[in-house]
Amino acid sequence: MGLDVRREFEGLRLGDRRLEARADAIVAALSADPSLSFPKVYRHGEAALEAHYRFTNNAAVEPEELLRPHRERSWERAAASGALVLAIHDTPEASFPGEGGRRGRVAKSRRSVIHLHVSLLAGFVAAPVVHGVVGVRAYLLENEVWREVGANDELTPLTCGSERWRDAMASTHAACPPGRQLVHVMDREADDFALWRDIVSLGDDFVIRSAQNRATTKDVLLEEALHGTPYLFKRQVRVSRRSAHRPLADRTRHPAREERTAELSARAGTIEIRKPSKGRKSEYPPFLELRVVEVTELEPPEGEEPISWRLVTTLPVDTPEDVERIIDIYRKRWLIEEFFKALKTGCSLEERQAEGRHAILNTLSLLVPMAVRLLQVRAMGRFEPDAACDLLDEVELLALKHLVPAAKLPERPTNRQVMLAVARLGGHLRANGDPGWQTLGAGQAYLDTFTTGWRAAWAAAGPARAED
Repeated sequence: MGLDVRREFEGLRLGDRRLEARADAIVAALSADPSLSFPKVYRHGEAALEAHYRFTNNAAVEPEELLRPHRERSWERAAASGALVLAIHDTPEASFPGEGGRRGRVAKSRRSVIHLHVSLLAGFVAAPVVHGVVGVRAYLLENEVWREVGANDELTPLTCGSERWRDAMASTHAACPPGRQLVHVMDREADDFALWRDIVSLGDDFVIRSAQNRATTKDVLLEEALHGTPYLFKRQVRVSRRSAHRPLADRTRHPAREERTAELSARAGTIEIRKPSKGRKSEYPPFLELRVVEVTELEPPEGEEPISWRLVTTLPVDTPEDVERIIDIYRKRWLIEEFFKALKTGCSLEERQAEGRHAILNTLSLLVPMAVRLLQVRAMGRFEPDAACDLLDEVELLALKHLVPAAKLPERPTNRQVMLAVARLGGHLRANGDPGWQTLGAGQAYLDTFTTGWRAAWAAAGPARAED
């Protein structure tokens, strides 16, 4: 079942009942339509808007505590799932109106940029199961120096940029329930020997895309290590579109492309990767024995960059099924990219007006569960469209049938039927294709608000009415 946004904040401890009551009121207001600006959310009362800003600016309200109940419930969902737990990490940037943003629009050149390192839990099953966000760290990058944003906007410089990956990995490992296999999934920025060493020493697993052509103990570089190894299989995968309208750094690492189906060939082997020749060499073992999976598009369409992944992992590659499993684990990384779209577009994160980093991070923590909820609905509707939907409980499904009778939802609707019905509440027309994040967010907010009122009415009517 999908998460109930307001329940994701139950148990919040801010040390003051008035602050906790204000947090509950803010969550209720924002979840009514997470895409709206704050002035529109509180359009019926300026006092409520000012109370919101006082809350997010309050030094006694910490982003870590606002996120804690959702983080704990995310781990509970992961522990109950029975599936392999994937911890997907990434560090995208987000830009916000600069100081004084509340007092009017701020030119793009004056917007402040914060790098958000997020750890998202997902289940390794065929369906795209999202448990929730278990870590958010904020960083500034100035003059090639990374600084972590701490309590009261205190800035702590990192020894090196890759330290943020190790910190997030260690925090995720420490919170993982005993007995669960945790696999860290990361992109090329996590090509870091010290990070790999730390994951191995903690007993976790990883699937990380390689960026560097590292030395091996066979006196060949990593790119050449699998030359001559036969390909095990070919497989068709759907490659998503990448827009040309993205930050330069993103376009450099990931060039623009159109959506298409690519035929990929895969091979794998076990390789000993030497420690770096520079840096703190005394702290590194001479080598790490790891597995490498090479995924290549041997015949790309004319004019298109070929798909090419080199995945470094601790997982076995003894059979073609093992190799396919590793590829499927890495492909789950799209979930965190979709999460950021839900956060930025469905919840309008980058348009939020605040007076400082502390307020921005408090706002982010309030929006995270809402973005996860949107991701759950959209991901299941798009990637497991024909499976029976288990994201809605009995009351939510009854409410959806009542609100969208034209959808003619059956007793056990599919994921796609539910997604389209929710989007219709937000104004979506089926002829326009799949719904966007804002439309889906508006529909989900309407459903949540209606369901909350329905539950309250039943509770007030007493046990006899609730059993009808």
